[in-house]
Amino acid sequence: MIIRRHRIIKSEKGASAVEFALILPILIILVFGIVQFGIAFNNYITITHAAREGARIAAVDLNNPDLENIIIERAFPVQITEDDIVISTPEGTNIGDPVEVEITYNISITIPLVGSWDIPLKNKAIMRLEYYE
Repeated sequence: MIIRRHRIIKSEKGASAVEFALILPILIILVFGIVQFGIAFNNYITITHAAREGARIAAVDLNNPDLENIIIERAFPVQITEDDIVISTPEGTNIGDPVEVEITYNISITIPLVGSWDIPLKNKAIMRLEYYE
């Protein structure tokens, strides 16, 4: 009887399944975290590009009535709105004065088993006015 009990305790059948079940939630959290971080970083790069393009267009043609729509097009696939865009000339509208284009966008990051967060992405591009009527 003692020998038989010793064989049952020494058996390692199913040990790898138990170990995998313990590690799986951590692995899922890690993989989804990496994917969500990649999506957020891609959105940040897209917003940076859109702000830079908008500042360049504003530096050449500040009175362009489609300036905000052009910035929204450049931010595709990020769905920004006109409320997310701020175009300003803090020092005036003389040639050589800076024009600033600032974009603010909130992204929601969701990781299974952990939760979700709203993270604000914000970027500003500054260029000097080249021409102004």
